[in-house]
Amino acid sequence: MAEFYILENDIKHYAWGSQSWIPALLGKENPQAEPYAELWMGTHPGGPSKTTIQEQGGTVLLSEITELPFLLKFLAAGSPLSIQAHPNLVQAGEGFERENKAGIPLSAANRNYHDSNHKPEIICALSPFTALAGFRETAEAELLLSKVSGTEKLHSALKAGYQAFLSELFGLDAAERKNLNDSVLNAANLIPKNPAKKDQSPVGLCGELAQIYPCDPGIIAPLYLNVINLKPFEALFLPAGILHAYFSGFGVECMANSDNVLRGGLTPKHIDIQELFSILSFDPFKPEILKTVRMSSAGCYRFEAPCNEFSLYLLQNPVSSLDPALPGGQKLEVPEKGIIAVYNGTAEISICKESGQNQEKPNQKKFVLKKGESAFISRRKEGETLYFYGDFTLFAALAH
Repeated sequence: MAEFYILENDIKHYAWGSQSWIPALLGKENPQAEPYAELWMGTHPGGPSKTTIQEQGGTVLLSEITELPFLLKFLAAGSPLSIQAHPNLVQAGEGFERENKAGIPLSAANRNYHDSNHKPEIICALSPFTALAGFRETAEAELLLSKVSGTEKLHSALKAGYQAFLSELFGLDAAERKNLNDSVLNAANLIPKNPAKKDQSPVGLCGELAQIYPCDPGIIAPLYLNVINLKPFEALFLPAGILHAYFSGFGVECMANSDNVLRGGLTPKHIDIQELFSILSFDPFKPEILKTVRMSSAGCYRFEAPCNEFSLYLLQNPVSSLDPALPGGQKLEVPEKGIIAVYNGTAEISICKESGQNQEKPNQKKFVLKKGESAFISRRKEGETLYFYGDFTLFAALAH
């Protein structure tokens, strides 16, 4: 029958991480108020999951058992992430080889390509989630720029397209960046304040960025990137070459197994504008909120995304917040390879073999996952099915 392995996952304590979301997910105290940014589930060498094999009497890396084509994460943005984009498969392969030949260590701060893979990704919100993604239509960006004084040079450059605009923006000297920062703060202060509601206007978000990353040219990103607010269980798909930044919120993210990031602001990390420009699409693009496809099993949904490496599923029991009329009782065909991660509640997962009208007892093999726990599943026989019981919300990332 299918094999399953309970996972011990790597935590990333990046500075932008939330102090509460991931500790609450894992049932951990955080007395030092340490930032918990990401929980990685997979086999990427930058943070492979571990598991215990009883026969071997010890803990091993999941990468010693299998290689997964995807990386699943819980992501907790307590403050904005860097403005970034990801290369396509050809660009990643060429960049990785080029930097290897140049002798740049994989751990070097000025390394752009950490592997040869692309990184198409899905982010599914678990809380209200704000993202900046894709260039606005230029007329819309021009109108927003006019709300900030002293941006005439940028406004003029934008008429020649986004490449000219970003070249002008990143070319500002220290004095010009300081003036831009002051102008953004002044514009944000003119917005009427509502103590009961956080300001989500583009200029208001710029003001917030100007306080967190003073004098960084990326502080006006909300003026030229689309501001997208996701409700819980809404998702975005981001293909290669799309400039984006996650502003705030808790979510689950699934991507091809890569950590290739080209940055364009809002970070103390390495920024290579020339390399970023070589992979960017400069055309206006607004990502659509992904539609969920309801599967034949009640309360089971798949996020529609044009990705060859994985499919991401959401399962809820006893009822689904996406479709409250549905009863519980989910099932999925056992994947060749996959990871199941429980976001809330407790799931009892049974593996059974179906053959025509005869179904073997589903309790032949079962395991229990609680909130914050995850497992790797590997199929050993065709026709096996996973049955989910309990009161839970979970995600399943299945390899294609």
